[in-house]
Amino acid sequence: MKQSLIRILIASLLPIGFLASSEFYSGYASDLEMRERNEWLDTKAWEITNSLTPEELVGQTIHIAIPGKSVDEIALEEMQKTKPGGVILFGKNLGKQNEITALTADLQKTASKLNLPPLLISTDQEGGRVFRVQDGITMYPGAMAVGQTGKKEWGEIVGFVTSYELRKLGINFLFAPILDINNNPFNPVINTRSFGSDITRVSTVAVSYEEGARLGGALPVIKHFPGHGDTNVDSHLGLPIISKSYEELLSLELIPFQKAIENGAEAVMSAHIVYPMIDETYPATLSKKILTDILREKLKFKGIIITDAMEMHAISKNYEKDKPGVLTILAGANIVLLTSWGETARKFKAQITNAYELGEFFYTKPSGEKGDRLKEAVFLQIRKKIEMGLYDKNSSAPNLYSENLKFLKHLQKLEESRDARYAELLTAGKRLKEINSDSIKSYPSSYIPVSFQNSNTIASLKNPILRESFQKKQIPLVSFPDLKKHLTKKEVFYFVFDTTTEPEILTIAKLAKENPTKNFLILHGGNPFVQLPEHKNLTYLFSFSLTKGSWEAIAERTFGNEVIQKVDLILLPKGGKTPEKTAFPERL
Repeated sequence: MKQSLIRILIASLLPIGFLASSEFYSGYASDLEMRERNEWLDTKAWEITNSLTPEELVGQTIHIAIPGKSVDEIALEEMQKTKPGGVILFGKNLGKQNEITALTADLQKTASKLNLPPLLISTDQEGGRVFRVQDGITMYPGAMAVGQTGKKEWGEIVGFVTSYELRKLGINFLFAPILDINNNPFNPVINTRSFGSDITRVSTVAVSYEEGARLGGALPVIKHFPGHGDTNVDSHLGLPIISKSYEELLSLELIPFQKAIENGAEAVMSAHIVYPMIDETYPATLSKKILTDILREKLKFKGIIITDAMEMHAISKNYEKDKPGVLTILAGANIVLLTSWGETARKFKAQITNAYELGEFFYTKPSGEKGDRLKEAVFLQIRKKIEMGLYDKNSSAPNLYSENLKFLKHLQKLEESRDARYAELLTAGKRLKEINSDSIKSYPSSYIPVSFQNSNTIASLKNPILRESFQKKQIPLVSFPDLKKHLTKKEVFYFVFDTTTEPEILTIAKLAKENPTKNFLILHGGNPFVQLPEHKNLTYLFSFSLTKGSWEAIAERTFGNEVIQKVDLILLPKGGKTPEKTAFPERL
């Protein structure tokens, strides 16, 4: 799976000698050692793949969810019957740090007892509003906040630390970063999960996040290929359609994916979206024209392709009769992602098993040799598990690495470098405060700090972090119903509010319009794609994220000395309808 040679990653931020490459960060290896390592990995991965029974092969292509925070009877039954290649964890599975490490360790031990390959254990840990793990991990702001900093080094740090901390918890498969360009402000499901509305931010900050995450130890997944940013339909609820040609996608949506792949990205998640000008029958997840012809052949991607959740209505309500589990593997995918267990897992296993028995996965290669698409799908997953060091002493093949002491030493050096990098960031506070601060932006123009004093300012705030900050500055706090009597006071000419919803913004904007001699400041958390009335006496500050650190940063910048730059986003047109939130918060 070698895609490029040695690359130095942001040298000023890394300890001396900490190098990275697409081939599992092989900065310690010569070209000869790389070839030897790749040959050994290929050989061992095929040995293991060929040793699997047809039932085990099918199971490896399926990743499932489990119901609780332990390997209970239901989870054990799922492992025994499905024999999955991986498990996805959600908030319901993730408790305190010690509970998470116990769960992931038990999952791996269970796989070993069942003589299965180690598991890829995944979660959506994008930051911001998609924050599955709550304990034992740094709470960075969401992707759009990080993207608004415009700094590659911040993207690299957020990706590295998130990945490193997940790996220490036993979670080795990170469903981030999103490389979708949110160029449609009406998008109901992506918006602040995207790093930006332009090519540059997503192609620099988000791609740097992916590279940092690879260094951290958990395998990052770029998503949602070939782009989910220009939809106005949530694929959890319906089937989005984007009428763009390959050439049009290549000029915008595909640019971040192409750059990430050239940079060494090793895992991609497909989008449940139909692109009728490319494939009028199937969405990307089920389309050979998209996953093989475009992703694998035109973009030269050699890594793992995983589907988005197959229970999402875009697939389950439109293609259930077409055997989607079979179609996606034939299209080029390696992993069928499920966010459930039981009947759904059995259904997918049965359809793939039946297709394998009927010979649907066999084909003839140009050389005349017989090919097996199911085995090829499993091989890439097994190879990555070996490469990541998952076959440890508790795995089904505890002595695997003792056959190649050079590779074992490589893994040990890599872990030492990761630990050193993390320790260096830890002493610097993981740069969290600086990242939050850099993400704050203003609208409709730059914000020049003013002198807020208790004699000239009134604040009406709900957020406790903001309230505490303003109280320390001795700025009077009043409830919104009591605000009107202060509007008539000549000595008060600054009014500050916090908002998280469009109705709150519209109410305050109306006050600004009715009181043109007063100045209004709105501190807005979260989604900026709402109606933003413009008045000369009204300024907005955005955090793009609702984390504690984001609120602290917007409070600090409000009273700071530095000018806050204007936001760089495609904002919602005046009179537009705000995107509705997804109804499936557990699977994004």
